[in-house]
Amino acid sequence: MKICMLTTVHPPFDSRIFHKESKSLSKAGHRVTIVAPSDSKTRKEVDGINIITVKRPASKVLHPLTMFHVFVEGLKQDYDVYHCHEPGSLLVCSLLKIIKKNKLIYDAHEHYPEMIAENSVFPDLLRGPVFITCNLGEKFLSKYIVNSIITVDDILEVKFRKINKNVYVLSNYPRVELFEEPDAKADNGFKKNIIYVGGLTKIRGTLESIIAFEKAIEKIPDAKLIFIGGFIHPEYEKEVMDYYHIHKLEEKVIFVGNVPHNEVSKYMEKASVAIGLLQPNPRYELAIPVKLFEYMAAGKAVIMSNFRYNSDLIKEVKCGITVDPTDTQEIADAMTWLLEHTEEAKQMGQNGRQAVEKKYSWENMEKTLLLLYEKL
Repeated sequence: MKICMLTTVHPPFDSRIFHKESKSLSKAGHRVTIVAPSDSKTRKEVDGINIITVKRPASKVLHPLTMFHVFVEGLKQDYDVYHCHEPGSLLVCSLLKIIKKNKLIYDAHEHYPEMIAENSVFPDLLRGPVFITCNLGEKFLSKYIVNSIITVDDILEVKFRKINKNVYVLSNYPRVELFEEPDAKADNGFKKNIIYVGGLTKIRGTLESIIAFEKAIEKIPDAKLIFIGGFIHPEYEKEVMDYYHIHKLEEKVIFVGNVPHNEVSKYMEKASVAIGLLQPNPRYELAIPVKLFEYMAAGKAVIMSNFRYNSDLIKEVKCGITVDPTDTQEIADAMTWLLEHTEEAKQMGQNGRQAVEKKYSWENMEKTLLLLYEKL
């Protein structure tokens, strides 16, 4: 089967699109092409997958131009299936389906209407109308044009099953093969470092993590906090870095920057505790973040925001501690406890790893993806 993974927003080597779905489909014998925006136009083959990129405009206001270029690339060749990944590409692929008479899968990674309405490009007065328009458009196309829908959690499944009977949950779990299980018996099996992997933004609690860690190292002065990922907003970067330098944390807090997807696990080996402090937001409180499962796969004890779904899973698996992500003293106490209680933290890491191997892995989700394509 010839499959076109088409996106108007995600990069071509997105973790879910390229490293998970496309590689799984290619391994099963399908011919996969990814059409995505990037900083430059390219055509190449990577790991047996065709990559076609269109140049992304500098301004978000010109996003419709990206949609048009992606549409043109999608129109050039014949595919059996278009597999789209957000409302913009859903609209593009719906037009392509009408023209080409092929199959269409909508892969809803997020609660997109809410996410789009929150985009800074829209003034406050337009956020309501933008949400209504996106929500109605997504529902209409999902009901009348889309053949099958993929969601990432049970909440989105309930939403889409009301309008389309062909809904599959394909949770964004990690590939276990990318993460080596730590040797809990090794002499250096516990490192008194804490790691964060992901974008450095206000909503992800970067500054709260640093403030809490500054309190924690009063009791554990040899610990380090490691950030893997880059800042997205210059204003917030300045706020964080000003605090960082004023409080002379250069030797204690390490900013590594962005690293390739397949190298993240190497950096995770430098720490025994992993942290994710999403700040209160209705959209984030409705789902479990992908990084929690990646931390579990890497065998790390976790500190996560005390949102309902986070808390339920972490309590069930016994893989870490949940905290109020706005309370830096509570966060500091959790950091201190895990770094001081070595054996308990090791056991939490092992519990998380075992849970991923048994249930929360992409290898398990892959079966559902291939079954979906068999039924098309």
